[in-house]
Amino acid sequence: MFTDDDNSWEEDDDLTKEAVSRFEEMLESQRSAYFDAEEFELIIDFYMQRDDLKRSREAVNLAMAQHPDDINLQIKNARQFLVENDPKKALELLDQTEINYDEPDYFLTLGSCYAELGKPQKAIDTYNKALSYFEDDEKSELYHAIGFEYQNMRAYSKAIDHYKKALEFVSDDMLFHNTISELVNCYILSGKTNDAIRFFNQRIESNPYEVEAWSALGDLYRRLDRLEEAIDMYEYVLAIDPTHLWANMHIANSYYDLNRFQEAIDSLHEALSHQVETSMIHASLGDCHYRLEQYLDAKEEYLKALKINEHLAEAWSGLGYVYSDTGDSVKAIKYFDKAYSLEPFNDDHLYNLAAEYRKINENDKALSYLLEIEQRQPNDPDLYFFLGDLLAEMGRGDEGICYLHLGLQRTENDPILLYLLAFLHLERNERMPALHYLEEALTADPDYYKDFIEYNPEMITNDVEVMELIDKIIGSKKTEDRSKE
Repeated sequence: MFTDDDNSWEEDDDLTKEAVSRFEEMLESQRSAYFDAEEFELIIDFYMQRDDLKRSREAVNLAMAQHPDDINLQIKNARQFLVENDPKKALELLDQTEINYDEPDYFLTLGSCYAELGKPQKAIDTYNKALSYFEDDEKSELYHAIGFEYQNMRAYSKAIDHYKKALEFVSDDMLFHNTISELVNCYILSGKTNDAIRFFNQRIESNPYEVEAWSALGDLYRRLDRLEEAIDMYEYVLAIDPTHLWANMHIANSYYDLNRFQEAIDSLHEALSHQVETSMIHASLGDCHYRLEQYLDAKEEYLKALKINEHLAEAWSGLGYVYSDTGDSVKAIKYFDKAYSLEPFNDDHLYNLAAEYRKINENDKALSYLLEIEQRQPNDPDLYFFLGDLLAEMGRGDEGICYLHLGLQRTENDPILLYLLAFLHLERNERMPALHYLEEALTADPDYYKDFIEYNPEMITNDVEVMELIDKIIGSKKTEDRSKE
């Protein structure tokens, strides 16, 4: 039971406390008790607000047994099914409910059902009906919900308008942050980035200390790959609030993307000095030290991250990279496998496992991971490149070539596959197909020819016919580029 020591319990009014206490005493004693409809509403709301769906379901079931005809409790029952991820059942209950359509909760729940069932226009129409039941300062969540449905319909201008309306009245910090974030997304998706920059600059002119506006500008510049400007915006955020986690992480990520790893490390240590410590900060420090080949420091940071959150896949895979680069594939496999168990949807872990098994000559195991990826990502050109290369190494060159042809069909002749196909035919001294695919590859992506040579520098650079073809197409491309200038 909740006690007076619980802060969340302190915030509830006396009627709610009394009703919930009686309800929990009834459950503990396993005796029946009667509650009026208003008490059940308080009890159900209490548990729903705390995401205790087990208890709210118990309360709903008893409420419907004692007051089967109460409209408000029928709506609560529908909402319970909705939060239990059964919007069809919730909608069915609402359709059966004989109601005079004067209950705002009815429209809110009905709109949420339509939204969950992928019917955005019906959701919008229903939310609009609900608006009339609320004062202006209570409409922020509805405006946000309407904006979100317009966003799902790719009606970005209407979504922007409604997100802006939500911002006029929002008081909840999380909703404010989410609204700002979705507003940035809509501006970018609609190609109106200049409008977005102008909008957030106007907010800053009105309130120079609005950290979310500064942060939004940082996000905009970061998404536009204007990283230096993004860093400036995040610096303003940190000048106002040094403990702002989003800004601390994104300024470090921006430095990381600029390959300025030491500056990223410095910014993360600055966050730690302000008592901002999360598992992701230590994992990000690990990534930076790893890129600087400071493997002991990287390992230490990844372990600190796991001490805070043992389920952080990024830290487990980071340890895998450290051991991979320092030549211990057996340990690398252990950590990549752990990361995969935490993120079975992330194919990067499968690629890493395949690469490590290949290093220790367990090629059949490596192949099994690549074939698993094929079932999930049949249009990934990297997959067919690795399959073709591995099968050739295993002495199964014909199969490798077949996979490369399959990859070309599925990836619209990706140039990296053409280059590898040319190389495999060249290794087999099948010169006509080798030169044919090399010409196709050079025409499609001439810049990749240096990587092609690295497949076997001695063999390729000593092949006069191959080098003449490369010089011919690369020279023609350079002449064409100069003429355009």
